[in-house]
Amino acid sequence: MADLETHEPLDLPGWLNDTALAKDPVESYQRALARPARRELWKYTPAHKITELRQLPAIQPSLSGHEQAGVTVTANPSNLDLADLISIQRAPEAFAQLCKQPLLHIAVTADLAQPLSLHHQGNSWPVIIDVAPSISMTLIEDCEQEDDQQQTLWLRLGANSAVTHARNSFGTTALHWQFVSVQVHTDGQYRLHNHALASTLRRQDTQIQLVGQGAHAELTSAVMVAERLNLDQQITIEHINAHTTSRQRVHNIVADRGKCTFNGRIHIHEGAKSSDAQLSNKNLGLGANATINTKPELEIYNDDVSCAHGATIGQLDDNQLFYLCSRGVAPTVARRLLCEGFLQQCVDGPLADTAGSALVAPLQDMEMT
Repeated sequence: MADLETHEPLDLPGWLNDTALAKDPVESYQRALARPARRELWKYTPAHKITELRQLPAIQPSLSGHEQAGVTVTANPSNLDLADLISIQRAPEAFAQLCKQPLLHIAVTADLAQPLSLHHQGNSWPVIIDVAPSISMTLIEDCEQEDDQQQTLWLRLGANSAVTHARNSFGTTALHWQFVSVQVHTDGQYRLHNHALASTLRRQDTQIQLVGQGAHAELTSAVMVAERLNLDQQITIEHINAHTTSRQRVHNIVADRGKCTFNGRIHIHEGAKSSDAQLSNKNLGLGANATINTKPELEIYNDDVSCAHGATIGQLDDNQLFYLCSRGVAPTVARRLLCEGFLQQCVDGPLADTAGSALVAPLQDMEMT
């Protein structure tokens, strides 16, 4: 059950004082924490564990690729237009990080030949990346530290811009929260390649807003949950304008006594005519005590749309196992091969080479019976 009574003190930073967010921020924050919809969002993760992370000291993520022409990095910038990018109501826990930690702002105003990389060395400063119109770039994130940590990222794509975002989350930290909020303007294209291992508790919140006509988003995710570990994925894609499109493909493997939650929500706004949204979540449970919670959602306020969602929970196919074993493959090896093939369907993007080996590594230590 979500802790809906977590009302923390909130001190607005000076750089937010002249923005629309400064209007009754504490009241807005506490209303957001108490809203009924938050109960469902935090049904499987104790909310207080995430909000308490903002009390930890934070450090600036290590950057590479920022030396390229067209990249400007600023700590605690002034006069940022954030009112349409950051929502207290939609993500109060992420907003609270802005009120506690320094902010890193990255502006990209030219095509990038090399990726822009954020290497998280622990609990990180919040990051806002503004991508100018008609810009093409690749963003890479990785985090491999063992301390409790969080990362909050806001990404704004200008009209006709294209961003490929690749993220590997393989650290053994006990408690890890990752939040990313993306806003895509007219004819912009955003692609997220997410690869993750579970930890004692790893939670990934992804919020994508298709605000411009013709905006497009793709999310591909491969997750391995080993024994007694936990991963909670909360994904929301909002189709706000007309002719917007989205694609989601998420494959999860959950070992015996592991726990995985997937909540994928597609919200079609009233003005989003001729939108097209597709979602697929497939889960494999290895063992009778694997826990898998999956809930795809559609919330539609326009009749002129094409939407489809599907979710499956199953085990390895006996016919496929028989086929491999009949050709001399040992049963344990056959099971591992099928698991690897299932994950590899969603391993893609700039980090695919390192992601594939990391995702299947836990399978080597598991009893594949």
